[in-house]
Amino acid sequence: MDKATADKKIFEYRDRIFGFALDKVRNIDQAQELASDIIYEVYRSFLRPAHIANPDGYVYRISRNVWAKFVHNLETGRQFEDISTMEIAAPEHDDEDDRMREILRREIGCLSDRQRIIIYMFYYDKLPVNEIAKRLEISAGTVKWHLSDAREKLKEGIDMNTEKDLQINPVYFTEMGHSGYIGSKGDTADVFDSCIRMNIAWACYHQPCTLAEISRQIGIPSVYVADQLKALVDFGFIDRLDNSRDPKYRTNMLIDDLRDTDGDEERDRIFDEAASMIAEKFMPKVFADLEQSEDHWGMSCDGDDLNFIKYTAVMLALRKLRISASDVSRYAVERPDGGCFVAYAGVADDSFKPAPDRYWSCGDMTRECIDGDPISDNAALSVDCCYADRQGRWRDNLDSDWDSLTKFINRGKDSLAPEEYKRLVDKGYVYEDRVQPVIVRVDAGRLADSLYDYPEDRITVPEEIRALCSEVDKKFTDLCLNKHPAHMHGLIRAFYTNILGAMTMLPRVVEKLLESGQLRPLTDIQKKSVFSVLFISRQS
Repeated sequence: MDKATADKKIFEYRDRIFGFALDKVRNIDQAQELASDIIYEVYRSFLRPAHIANPDGYVYRISRNVWAKFVHNLETGRQFEDISTMEIAAPEHDDEDDRMREILRREIGCLSDRQRIIIYMFYYDKLPVNEIAKRLEISAGTVKWHLSDAREKLKEGIDMNTEKDLQINPVYFTEMGHSGYIGSKGDTADVFDSCIRMNIAWACYHQPCTLAEISRQIGIPSVYVADQLKALVDFGFIDRLDNSRDPKYRTNMLIDDLRDTDGDEERDRIFDEAASMIAEKFMPKVFADLEQSEDHWGMSCDGDDLNFIKYTAVMLALRKLRISASDVSRYAVERPDGGCFVAYAGVADDSFKPAPDRYWSCGDMTRECIDGDPISDNAALSVDCCYADRQGRWRDNLDSDWDSLTKFINRGKDSLAPEEYKRLVDKGYVYEDRVQPVIVRVDAGRLADSLYDYPEDRITVPEEIRALCSEVDKKFTDLCLNKHPAHMHGLIRAFYTNILGAMTMLPRVVEKLLESGQLRPLTDIQKKSVFSVLFISRQS
């Protein structure tokens, strides 16, 4: 077949070939080596003029033959003299030939398809430059350039500090999340569902890299990295920076290196002092105003438990601390599945296991179901954190939960299907046929607005606390900027504006209020529905 068709076909088969190899050897390093050999033989066969009636069977037969040869070489001891004749200087401190050969094999695998084929033809098959040029339909000068460039890349790869190589010490993502709204494919954790994708994103986070450079860092041949990289580019997690033949790529999401603990003590001190000041200088006035309100600002709950309502007041009061203009949404990326969000994650590795976050909390989750029917319209605000007996976050916070609860309130238990009622009971939103979350009735036209401005002007932020908000924003942003590349600094400044109004502060402030006796501990039943507010239409 012609070269263009051969290139297309080898691209179509490469993942299947790797799957075949991995199934045979059950070892990632050997699978990469075997797959590389198979791809090379298949590609050479594709370039021959003979017609291939059954490509699948043809590729399978070649794969089996190469596999048989591979097994024989493993048993008899594979020789690498052809590769070792390349003039590549080994690091002076490394005298182990086997290790150097393994590194060299890996580095060859990380070359581009074209350069890998040329290296094999020149050093394995002993083909002269002119013959390689003829077979690949390129000029002899291009072949020489590729050989020279490949040698430089191989030298660079061998001279790398392998202790920092992602193949030696791969990373994994934790605390993955999003700010914005998701699409049909989910959020950050759904896309970064494999170790290879996590390591690709981390490889080009601090500085742009080519495909070959990414492949070299993570120790996986380019042919297997390419598809994963393309998927991350298509979904906007990585940007392709140019349209050259060998473009650079750069990660477009916020990644915190959890292994870098410099500044963590200072961060905790800043947040702890701020939480104490909020508990001492802000919340007493909020609680006093709430207690003096005959209807508790329109909030009601099971048993009219004022202590339970105060927990909601803490959440609402912290949202009023978003005093500075900030628009994280301008950094959100529109995803091809309909989502639009800023992605973020923490990174760790096997040598560093992050300790559980005693102050864990998600962002505020909003839900709306407003179709013009006052009986069923609703809006909901909720936060999952360490003081709530819920850890499902957005995945377990379903629109249908709030719709069912609204029907239960307005139409009674008989309006629900058995599975709807069971879901509410299991979540703790209904207990002994009594509604557990805080309920607020507002005018029908105010439901959506209530999610963001309730309780309107009933909470006033004193100047002392406003100044604290600005001070904490500056201190925390300064701590973060030097840990991230320059292209993320704009997002960091926006992301860490109004940080005292973020729900990450909620557990810290609640802790201080419990210590001072301004709040009492919740019951086990209340923990299932705390920090959950359902806004429904006021009955006429």
